[in-house]
Amino acid sequence: MRTVLRTAPALIFLCFLTAAAGATTQEKPINLPAFPVTQVEMMEIPITYTVPGSVVSDGRIDVSSRVVGFIEQLDVREGQKVSRGDLLVRIDQTDIDEAVRQAEAGVRASQKDLDDAEQDVEKFARLTQSGTVAAETLRKAKVRVDIARANLDKARAALNSAEAQKSYATVTSPVDGVIVSVARRSGEMATAGSTIMTVESREVLLFKTFVSESNLSAIDPQTPVTVRIDTLKGEVFQGRIRGIVPSGDDVTRRYEVNIVLPSDPRLVPGMFGRAEIVLGKQFVTLIPQVALVRRGGLDGVFVLDGDVARFRWLRTGRVWGDAVEVVSGLSGGETILAAANDTIRDGSVVQTAEEAR
Repeated sequence: MRTVLRTAPALIFLCFLTAAAGATTQEKPINLPAFPVTQVEMMEIPITYTVPGSVVSDGRIDVSSRVVGFIEQLDVREGQKVSRGDLLVRIDQTDIDEAVRQAEAGVRASQKDLDDAEQDVEKFARLTQSGTVAAETLRKAKVRVDIARANLDKARAALNSAEAQKSYATVTSPVDGVIVSVARRSGEMATAGSTIMTVESREVLLFKTFVSESNLSAIDPQTPVTVRIDTLKGEVFQGRIRGIVPSGDDVTRRYEVNIVLPSDPRLVPGMFGRAEIVLGKQFVTLIPQVALVRRGGLDGVFVLDGDVARFRWLRTGRVWGDAVEVVSGLSGGETILAAANDTIRDGSVVQTAEEAR
């Protein structure tokens, strides 16, 4: 009887262990939610340096007059499109015509003086042979011919210069472009060298920006540059660096960089934007943006620990298309849920979409 009583607790304990072992080896419930998973990857991405700047025209020309006179005709206005060779300004050429007439008179007078001097040489040459006139008189007559010929050349040069002024009385557009400013009006005085108007060509547009001294040496002019224009809702344009001005500001320590933009009618000088200049490459941790879950006001992901989803807060960085950079919180090779919903909690048992199939 005592043997039976001692054996009963042992049998009960053995049955308890068997039941517990069976519970741990049973399969997962078939009604577990199935989620897609992805593996955390380390990818090589460019190191970019973003700087603000503006679109400018490479053909901004200040139109001025080479002659002094009243503006007789000026019909263009700001915003008007012009073509190469179109008339912009006509200067009153009354004074120019008078200068031409004076120059013509000077040429005629010089020509007569030269003819008279040459006749004297011929006359004195005959008289010198007969001994009537001294050789010194002939020599002086020849000197007078040389002086008269030089005066004639000078008078002709003055006439050519005066006639050239006629062409300067009309100013035409040097490029195909747009009038951006007009500083004078019809009836006002135009002076030599003073700006009458400004014409801006749209043939070549540049994005002008300034880079810091510390990043200057890392810029490769052969690498394309991405330019985003704020007004065009961040529209992306691919440009190339035309040149870096090798002289920086001694206060800001910044250097001018000019980026050639593609031909696009939407681009207008004066637009504000940002240039993304590639300085190099680095390896970073990337995950899909859809994998991010917000808990407690912070972003994180569910990391799979076997069949258990563990929530982990992350510190994220830049966005690259559909992926986001993870600064800290994950390492390459870990498996995370590629998509999650509000039903998932820290410690939930899940099955992957592959297991569900």
